[in-house]
Amino acid sequence: MSAGTASMLLLQPFLLGDLQLRNRVVMAPLTRTRATLAGAIPNSLMQEYYVQRASAGLIVTEGTFVSDQARGWFGAPGIYTESQRKGWQGITDAVHSAGGRIAVQLWHQGSVSSPELVGDGRTPLGPSAVNPEQPIHTGYSETRMSGVPAEMTSENIRQTIRDFRHSSKVALDAGFDGVQIQGGFVYLFQQFMQENLNRRTDRYGGSIENRVRLLFEVLESVLDVWPSQRVGVKVGPMMPERGGFRSLPSTLPIAEHVYRRLNDYNLSYVMLMGQMADLVGTPLESLRGDAAFGHFRGIYSGNLMLNAGITPPHGEELLRHGLGELIAFGRQYIANPDLVERIRAGSRLNPQRPEGYYGPTAEGYTDYSMLAQPQSEVINA
Repeated sequence: MSAGTASMLLLQPFLLGDLQLRNRVVMAPLTRTRATLAGAIPNSLMQEYYVQRASAGLIVTEGTFVSDQARGWFGAPGIYTESQRKGWQGITDAVHSAGGRIAVQLWHQGSVSSPELVGDGRTPLGPSAVNPEQPIHTGYSETRMSGVPAEMTSENIRQTIRDFRHSSKVALDAGFDGVQIQGGFVYLFQQFMQENLNRRTDRYGGSIENRVRLLFEVLESVLDVWPSQRVGVKVGPMMPERGGFRSLPSTLPIAEHVYRRLNDYNLSYVMLMGQMADLVGTPLESLRGDAAFGHFRGIYSGNLMLNAGITPPHGEELLRHGLGELIAFGRQYIANPDLVERIRAGSRLNPQRPEGYYGPTAEGYTDYSMLAQPQSEVINA
């Protein structure tokens, strides 16, 4: 360990609820399309990938579907069948044997999907029959634009709540250390929050309280299975500023409302992504740079996990300023399975190989070099 990294907060142990973490470095959720296609089942290649990264204080898995209806990305895994549970059990056991901690991200893509992905003659579901105008990953290197979904019925909503509860029970049985609800970006819960996509006139549309209702009903269903100190939520207001997901005058107030209400649940953490899109001239312009972290630090009193575009030196700075308790790294973990060791050594990072982000093989997935092998690209580049 170099003198400059010996006292880094990033590398200090941290008690997350009742879960002791070796450090404050988190592997962020990263969709990598390596699941077995028949059945969306986690496999041995995925096990190798996660074990390589087990020195993280906490791994949060790639987005993992809670049902067939929830699917919206080719090659992503699920966590709602016995075969999927067995696949994940092999991964959690191996990560634990390597000294790591791992939580699963529970995912429903809602209207950001296509009929062939949800399968069996189903149509993607959304809060209203409004096209979100988002790209859909329908193959390893194939995308197409979304279409108009079917508006969710009351029974569809009740079934979705049951699906999240069921998948959280499967996750418990599979040996995970916790669960994270994917409540942000362009997926189901954010679709309900977006007033241009949610035109409902029932108890799930209209007012801010109604548009956030599904997220909290799902959260409470998951809390029927898991203690609150093992449950995290990832939630906005990050917007890609394209198609149906552009920040509107209500975007910040609804996000603030969600964060205030989350204070009541004694959660493990809330995951907050910084804004990556160009916000100039938008209602979220005031949240550019690190401003989102400071803004929501003033609203949410529990643990914040910060993510998106953060380098290790930047993450250390955010921790020292008290803007969060944990730093989640995404792309750095794609190319650097030993990211914690590289931070500790003040070492260089491997360059990214975007052509390997998605695909069925080990190439660009588990074949990155570890320390004591050739390296390039300085750590704070």
